[in-house]
Amino acid sequence: MKKEILKAAFKPLTWVNKFIKKDEKLIFFYSNLGFRDNVKAFYDYLIGQRYNERYHFVVSINDAKDYITNAPDNVTFVGNRQGIKYFIKAKYAFYCFGKYPIKPSKKQIVVNLWHGTPLKKIGNLERGLEKTDYNFFTMVVASSPLYKPIMAKIFGCDESQVIITGNPRNDELFVKDEKVDAAIRGDAQKVILWLPTYREYDEEYVVSILKKSQLEQLNEKLKENHCKMIVKLHPLQTVSVRGLDYSQIEFASQKDLNKKEISVYTLLRNADALITDYSSVYFDYMLLNRPIAFTVEDIEEYKKKRGFVFDNPYEYMPGMKLSDYDDLEQYIMDVINGKDSFASEREKVNMIINSYNDGNSSRRVEEKVFGRHEL
Repeated sequence: MKKEILKAAFKPLTWVNKFIKKDEKLIFFYSNLGFRDNVKAFYDYLIGQRYNERYHFVVSINDAKDYITNAPDNVTFVGNRQGIKYFIKAKYAFYCFGKYPIKPSKKQIVVNLWHGTPLKKIGNLERGLEKTDYNFFTMVVASSPLYKPIMAKIFGCDESQVIITGNPRNDELFVKDEKVDAAIRGDAQKVILWLPTYREYDEEYVVSILKKSQLEQLNEKLKENHCKMIVKLHPLQTVSVRGLDYSQIEFASQKDLNKKEISVYTLLRNADALITDYSSVYFDYMLLNRPIAFTVEDIEEYKKKRGFVFDNPYEYMPGMKLSDYDDLEQYIMDVINGKDSFASEREKVNMIINSYNDGNSSRRVEEKVFGRHEL
């Protein structure tokens, strides 16, 4: 109900937006769930290309206060209420978490960078949301031709609005930062990253999936083999991990990463293997062609409550399926011993999901939007 009231309140602004003159030198960024993911990655890319020397950037985010004092030249950070007036003036706008429900004018280019390549149903594919209007953009990014019709159905847009560029956030998988990477890895010979998706029906997921005694057992197994596990909780996960203190198992929140000024993709590039479930992040990780395991003990329940964009999601999940602690331990030992039974299958799925394996997704978005690449 709150969202419907908000959309109704914004409707007049669509009309206003048609008549407001656009500033050709104003680039606008928006996020209501922290400054991160594709929108932050593309912002960083444009800063790296010195666009802020020729354009004024306005970044409208819910955590603006954390960035105001250290803003680069020609970059203004504002809260999301204040951001409305800049969005209406901007020639270019980008978002991936949330949006203003204001239709772009013909004088604007508004890009929905979204936050990943979905396996689970979202948008108009979700039950009860089939008629919701999500098309408040000029373009939306996708990772491959397979996803062109899927993204069009999700957002209720024409396929011509879907651009195949890859996700800007994935460019970080292809860079190196020796100091940061060394800090993450420490003295571990192998690093395993566990990234769960969010479950509205199970707030305790991840913490409850292993009993305390099993965590202790797992910690000992990791210690014996000079291995480290990082469990990165979903940003919407509110369950407390206080008291879970282990030498080889580290629980990290989005706040923890923000404090260290690193992203999930910094963790991914340092991970020798991944454990996840139905999160789109494993599609990204396939670009590195390293082992992936899936916790799927609740897949039937998830199908009923949320659903998947594919009839048979297993066809697109190239990795070991973990249903209990013994499976988890076996997977860890396979990683430690260099056993990778799904390498060939993973490579085939990756070719279907990701058209580009080059770390240049931001550049492709730039070319689509600005019609050029500026050095």
